[in-house]
Amino acid sequence: MGASAERVTAALRRDVLAGDLPPGARLTEASLVERYGTSRVPVREALRALAGEGFVELRPNAGARVADVPVDDLADLYAVRVVVEEITAGRCARRVAGGDADGVVEELTAIVDAGFAALADGRAADGAELNTRFHDAVARLSRSPSMAMVLRRVAERIQWAYTTTVPQQGQRAWTEHRRIVAAIAGGDEAGAADLMRRHVENSRRAFRPAHRC
Repeated sequence: MGASAERVTAALRRDVLAGDLPPGARLTEASLVERYGTSRVPVREALRALAGEGFVELRPNAGARVADVPVDDLADLYAVRVVVEEITAGRCARRVAGGDADGVVEELTAIVDAGFAALADGRAADGAELNTRFHDAVARLSRSPSMAMVLRRVAERIQWAYTTTVPQQGQRAWTEHRRIVAAIAGGDEAGAADLMRRHVENSRRAFRPAHRC
């Protein structure tokens, strides 16, 4: 895939995850060419790539559309996510305990501070982006590339479901993030893992009422 196609793929994925292109939205080549300022070839490659990821449906003789959110898969996605995030949070704390902090606490603290600021200012979109950045950072800073890759795939689909169905969780989520960082800063591997597990489980429970509506 060329650089232009990669750029369009990333932009289209971002717009789908953010809900700017909602489930069921038609994706014509002409509209995407105009939207992303490119030619038809990168658009076609992007549509094929995102169809492979499950974000787009390519229908014979009917064109492309944004796929439906995989709500029925959420239980399985969360089962994977809770294990992965327990491991990554614990490994971050282990790094600190072993004297290999290397900016771990500073980076996570800065994201949490920015998250609370976005919450106070009512910047929901920024808050959602910062939430994703926080979890991505924990995974990356755990120095486990395999865990980070798995989390990225799982978290994208969970984020997609929340964006299209559930209001931002706000204060609760960022308070829990702050507690996770405190445990990591203290080098408390078991505590950080437990707090992250409970945080992910709280997010899962927060989804259910909206799904029933």
